[in-house]
Amino acid sequence: MSDSLEKGNEADESTGRIRQLVSDHGVWVTAVLTVVVFAALFVLADAEKVIAAFSEFELWAFGAVVLLTTIGYGFRFAKWEFYLRELDVHVPLKTSLTVFFSGLMMVVTPGKAGEVWKAWLLRDEAGVPASRTTSVVGAERITDLLSLSLLAALGVVAYGRSPAVLVAVAVVFALGIGLLQWRAGCLRLLSWIGSLPVIGDYAEGLETLYESTYRLFRLRPLSVATLLGIVAWGLEGVALWLTLRGFGIETSLLVGLFVFALGSVVGAVSMLPGGLGAAEASMTGVLLTFGIAEPIAVGATMVIRVGTLWYAAILGFVVFSAHKLFTGSSAEA
Repeated sequence: MSDSLEKGNEADESTGRIRQLVSDHGVWVTAVLTVVVFAALFVLADAEKVIAAFSEFELWAFGAVVLLTTIGYGFRFAKWEFYLRELDVHVPLKTSLTVFFSGLMMVVTPGKAGEVWKAWLLRDEAGVPASRTTSVVGAERITDLLSLSLLAALGVVAYGRSPAVLVAVAVVFALGIGLLQWRAGCLRLLSWIGSLPVIGDYAEGLETLYESTYRLFRLRPLSVATLLGIVAWGLEGVALWLTLRGFGIETSLLVGLFVFALGSVVGAVSMLPGGLGAAEASMTGVLLTFGIAEPIAVGATMVIRVGTLWYAAILGFVVFSAHKLFTGSSAEA
C-alpha cells in the first residue's frame, strides 16, 4: 500500500513539474513562434501590401470570429460533459466549467496534449481519479480531429483536392478504434504488462484508463461527440468565411469551412505547439488556390489564428486565474 502511495506522490510531482513547465515556458515559446511565423508571412506576402489589406479590414468581422468561437466552446463543453456522464462522473456544473475552460490554456502545447492536465485539475477540484478521466481528454482530441477531417472532406469532394492527408488520418483512426474495441486482446495485453517488472506496478491504473477509453469509443458516444465537434469546429470555419468578407472578399461558405478544417488537420498532425507554422502555411496556401490575393490570404489567416488559438489561450488563463483568485485554489497551472 505504501509503495502505491509513494508512486502516486511521484506521479503527482511529475505532473506538477509538467504543468509548471507549460505555464512558465510553453506559452512564451508559442508566443515567440507566433511572432516568427507571422513575421515570415508578412515578408513573403510583402509587408506593405499586408498592412494595406488590414487597413481595409472591417472590425465587425473580428468580433464575429470571437463570438462564433465562444459559441463553439459551448458545444465543446457539451461534449466534455457528455463524456464525463458516459463514465458516470458527476461533478458540480461550476467545477466542470472551470476545469474545461481552464484547460484551454493548453492549446499551445503540441497536439494540445497538455490538455490532459484537466484530468489532474478535476482530481484536485472534485476528487475524481485522473486515471478515470484522462481518457476523456484523449477522446476529445481524437473526435476533434475526426470532426475536422469530415468537414475538410466536404471541400476535397467539392473542389477535387488531394485527399492524401485525410486518407492517412482516416486509416490511422480506423486502425486505432478497431484495436481499442478489441477488448479481449487489449485486456490480455494489459494482463501481460501486469507481469512485467516496474511497469507492472501501474497495470491497475492502465486497465482503468483502458476501460474508460473503451466506453468512450463505442458507436453511440463516438457519434454524439463527433456531431458536437462538427458543429463547434464548423462555427470556426464560418468565422474564417466572415473574416474574408471583412477583407471585402465574397466567396462561398464552403471555402471557409474547407480551408479552416484542412489547415487545422495539418496543424494537428504536425504536432507543433498550437500547430504553428503548419496550420498557417496550409490555410494561406489553400486560400491562394482559390484566387485570393496573397496579402488578404495572409491577413485572413492571421486574424483567424488570433481569434481562435490565442483567444482560447487567453480565455483559459483568465478563467483559471480568476478561479485561483476567488477560491484560493492550490492547484498549479
